[in-house]
Amino acid sequence: MANNEFRTSQGIVPFGVGAIVDFLDDTLMMAGLDVWPVAQVGAALELEKSTKVIDGRLAQRLSSEIGRKITHFYTPALAPDFKKHGASMQEDRAPMPFVRFPRVHYCPRCRRMKELDWNTLPTDKNMRCNNGERLAAGKGKTCAELYEKYRPRLIPVRFIVACQNGHVFDFPWERWVHEGHRCPDGPAELYFTSTTQPGTAGIRIACRTCSERRSMVGAFNPTQLANVLSEGCPGERPWLGPDSKEGCQHSAMQTIQRGASNAYFAKVAKSILIPPHSQRIMKVLNEKGVFNIMEALLPDPPKQTLEFLAKENGVEPDELLAGALALQEGASGTVAVTETTFRRAEYDAFTGQRPSREDRDDFDLRPVNLGDYGDWFKSHFDAVSLVTKLRETRVLQGFTRLLPPEANSEGLAPLSLTEPNWLPGVSVRGEGIFLRFRKDRIEEWVEQSGVQKRFDKLRYSHNQIEANMQRVDLEGGAIKVLLHSFAHLLIRQLAYDSGYDSSSISERIYASNGPDGMAGVLLYTASGDSEGTLGGLVRQGRPEYLPSTISAALENGRYCSSDPLCIESAGQGLNSLNLAACHACSLLPETSCEMSNMLLDRALIIGHPDNLDLAYFGEHAG
Repeated sequence: MANNEFRTSQGIVPFGVGAIVDFLDDTLMMAGLDVWPVAQVGAALELEKSTKVIDGRLAQRLSSEIGRKITHFYTPALAPDFKKHGASMQEDRAPMPFVRFPRVHYCPRCRRMKELDWNTLPTDKNMRCNNGERLAAGKGKTCAELYEKYRPRLIPVRFIVACQNGHVFDFPWERWVHEGHRCPDGPAELYFTSTTQPGTAGIRIACRTCSERRSMVGAFNPTQLANVLSEGCPGERPWLGPDSKEGCQHSAMQTIQRGASNAYFAKVAKSILIPPHSQRIMKVLNEKGVFNIMEALLPDPPKQTLEFLAKENGVEPDELLAGALALQEGASGTVAVTETTFRRAEYDAFTGQRPSREDRDDFDLRPVNLGDYGDWFKSHFDAVSLVTKLRETRVLQGFTRLLPPEANSEGLAPLSLTEPNWLPGVSVRGEGIFLRFRKDRIEEWVEQSGVQKRFDKLRYSHNQIEANMQRVDLEGGAIKVLLHSFAHLLIRQLAYDSGYDSSSISERIYASNGPDGMAGVLLYTASGDSEGTLGGLVRQGRPEYLPSTISAALENGRYCSSDPLCIESAGQGLNSLNLAACHACSLLPETSCEMSNMLLDRALIIGHPDNLDLAYFGEHAG
């Protein structure tokens, strides 16, 4: 049997706590934080060091959002190396915890259904069918009569039930067959059969005990499901253990397939590590645990202690004290940090001074001369930064089911039974290109009546959604749509020119209104492995390449294989929150877009056949 393994970054999204993971030969659910290796009493110090992630700026923001102090993050642990004669002793590695879900499985040979325990191991003998009966008379041996190693391995069923509170549980097979009741003739013996009918009509559940049969027609109808489960949602939270049920009378239960896209929506907070948090002194204070020692001694630690700690870590005493005081001030802050304020700090850092030589491990910029890019380029952009080194922190805050976090009024499902001072997170490194648009050109473009009229179509679609169902933020207005659409076109072109796959390049949009508003785009690649540090993206940002890359992106944006339907669209995509944007011309993989492929309109980039003045770029570089 193959090892059940995936990359550590995948343990945050898409396979975070509460997510169903389809491994090569098994299906499991990631368990809650209470049973993570680093949460156990006596966890190895090396394991804690290897999985700990520090990002004070993001920790401060999440503390104010969640309402409890968050000090650090932990990545999923690397799997131990299993050698021929057993596991090697590696104190910095540990197997991650999973629970069995769905619990109901069936045999692919005899089709008998069986419910397994939540902690049944993949190697357990119960994972193989031992059924000694048949649904109907037949020849040949039963599964129980086969040699044990030849018995079929049980397969998890395809259907589960979820509710908007994040609860998830096995489909009520017995009650479905018996119209909301238990089998009247004793313990139900269910079989998962099929017919020649198409769709759900071809899937039939049969009870051998009482001979009742029922197809899956109507199983995806919430009303019929509610009739079967008249008492409401049982409130099961399998990722937190078998006894973690909570009261829930939610009527909006829904049958879904276990691999459905709405089975799990992770809410992930992202942050770019910027100065002063990327400075060497902060790494000494945080990653080496020096701040934990000094915190109780501030604001006036003993001189001897301060000098000793400074000497041990190769820094100056004054520098160490100043960094500790700044860290203490940030950690004690209780003022909520808005998303706009949070991004503003990054926006300013990308066009700020290059860090000193000793502070370039996590954040570094390559100075460029804007004049080298040509006059056309200068007429639309006023700054370019080649970010040769960046570090991004991704943190899982919680998750929802059936509806995305922004649309789910029930809030996030918990990651643990307790309230630890940490969250699951991962730190990835990469490179990027930052482009800042000209403020005067942006203001001139926004003031055009056609632009606002065009954006009002998206605003109307957005406002048609109820207040608690708003899925996107309209901060920045038409500027955000412009920057977002431009980023998509440029990423598609960079995928051809830089050597990276489009799913490896991400966007981060900086857009806000007001006299001190933002108008910038960061295109970057960041990964937990070697990809993301190859230099191909930064190379494309050099003066000899970037203008031609942007020119090609704009030219490709002029044409779409779905035109004229695409360019003349009055609303397409989810909730009609796109105008001239479709899969053929603008949409990107989910890993690349931070707004779920919404708020896109290439007409604001290249113009509309009925109004060419909509174009921000107009005549582009050739």
